[in-house]
Amino acid sequence: MRRWMVGFLLAVVVGGLVGCSASGPRHSEMEQSLPSLGENEGRIYFYRNSILGAAIQPEVSLNGQVVGKSQPSSFFFVDRPAGSYRATARTEAEGSIDIALRPRQTAYIEMSISMGLLVGRPAFGRVAEPEGRKALPSLAFGGKLPLPDKTARAANALPTAAAEPAAPAAATATPAASASPVPAAAPGTAAPEATPFAKTSINDLRLLLQGNR
Repeated sequence: MRRWMVGFLLAVVVGGLVGCSASGPRHSEMEQSLPSLGENEGRIYFYRNSILGAAIQPEVSLNGQVVGKSQPSSFFFVDRPAGSYRATARTEAEGSIDIALRPRQTAYIEMSISMGLLVGRPAFGRVAEPEGRKALPSLAFGGKLPLPDKTARAANALPTAAAEPAAPAAATATPAASASPVPAAAPGTAAPEATPFAKTSINDLRLLLQGNR
């Protein structure tokens, strides 16, 4: 029972530590694709390779601008013009470090959390380049990559073809129904005319009767 309880607590602690860590690629996986420095720029690496105080992850500011977060087993970096900078982080107390950056120089700043009265206190320490380079490969990236300048590209838009007018619908000629031809009257013969019986004269009736005999 005791062994099971110890295993359970260990799993909870490990799970909590994993959840607190950065989830980005390892430095060894992305080193070759990092952006190059400008003529008057330097690079500052911030890294934390200790899990002490893993749940305490204060934001890190550089000259008052937030540039990342102090996460266990992780690193991030910033590129800045050569000059003087102050990095700070705060919990119940503030930790800080002054950084003098030269052109084309890479500075390595180790972050840590020391025990405090109520919560851990952030701390910084500058390390030599060999020590910093040795610590980075296994750490996960926990920052944002500097965005390269985007060159405006002219859009190679193809000319839009003018809309062709719709072809007129083919007129379907419906042949008119041909009228039945009326037989022409023989030359010199008047066309018969229908005469109402009521309007027929007496003489015409006599002639009709005589013709029928």
